[in-house]
Amino acid sequence: MSMPRAALSSGFGMLFGVVGLGAAAIAFLGNRILPASVMSSIRGALQSLMRGAHDVEPQAAAETFQRSFTAQYGELQPQWRDCGWQAATAQAHSQFKFLFDTEKFCRETLCNPELVEYVNSTFVCWGGDISYPDAYRLSNSLRVTGYPYCALLAFSGTRTQLTAAVEGCPGAARLLGVLQQAVSDHGGHLAVEQADANERDFNRRLREEQDLAYQQSLAEDQERERQRAAKREQQAAAERAAAEAAAKSKAQADAEARRVADRAALLAARRATNRASLKPEPAAGTPATTALRVRLPDGSNHLHRFSSSAALQDVWDWVGSFEELDAVKFHLAASFPRQVFSGPSLAKSLSELGLSPQAALLVQVDDEE
Repeated sequence: MSMPRAALSSGFGMLFGVVGLGAAAIAFLGNRILPASVMSSIRGALQSLMRGAHDVEPQAAAETFQRSFTAQYGELQPQWRDCGWQAATAQAHSQFKFLFDTEKFCRETLCNPELVEYVNSTFVCWGGDISYPDAYRLSNSLRVTGYPYCALLAFSGTRTQLTAAVEGCPGAARLLGVLQQAVSDHGGHLAVEQADANERDFNRRLREEQDLAYQQSLAEDQERERQRAAKREQQAAAERAAAEAAAKSKAQADAEARRVADRAALLAARRATNRASLKPEPAAGTPATTALRVRLPDGSNHLHRFSSSAALQDVWDWVGSFEELDAVKFHLAASFPRQVFSGPSLAKSLSELGLSPQAALLVQVDDEE
């Protein structure tokens, strides 16, 4: 542990071998000749020393391990993960593989083509240097007493289990045999785990499909209901418009009917009143009489004799008693010379108006609005 820095940095194999074997010797001897309390203190001190020596992130330590391993042994090697060992176990769990974990391997073992092919196709690989905190914590949790150390881990997180381990420097054939036997003995657990995961994934996808189908059906139902509601609203609006139009039409018809009835009642009352107020017609040949011929708007002519001293109002009342005259307002006019008689003219006598001894008058209807 107190070797010169030059010796420690001379290469990955020496660095790993010296640190690893030193830790193993301390653990091996201490467990046999020192009390448990003293050994616990030594382990704590060693752990503090390791943590202080290289306070780096797990990913950075993993990347350093990969670069060192490649520089020392070449490209033919396991596919190391560039992350901490806990992240690597999570990757292995997600792929339903074991985590193949090692502290140091020699060229003849780790770089053996047959072993490399088997390891890369079967496991998620991770390697670490125990001079870095992440690898040291893992070795401490596994109670490693000899290096190099190879472990096969299953599952992840709190469920991580050690299924096989090899300490020391086994040959490629022996390590391959240990790994193959471990897969044979414990691969069923991963198969069950994968089957459970497949079932959970199937159930999840089934629920998602059911939820999607439900949401689509719900959306379709909501759209149909929206369309029905819109149609009902359109129908209601049309019915309201029709009802309003009918009410308006009825109101107009009722108003017109009342107007017609009121007009008819007014005309009937006027005719009755005018007839009652008519003076007797002078006999033919009576002196100071005027013979009037009145033409109505419908073209009919009416003849009547009045006293020349009679007011034009008497002529207006006589005309207003005709059933043929369907007008509330009207006036009298002479065509030659052109004269219109209304208002103050009604109080004047026929002789004053130049309508004696005979005259012809026109009845002209006034606008009733």
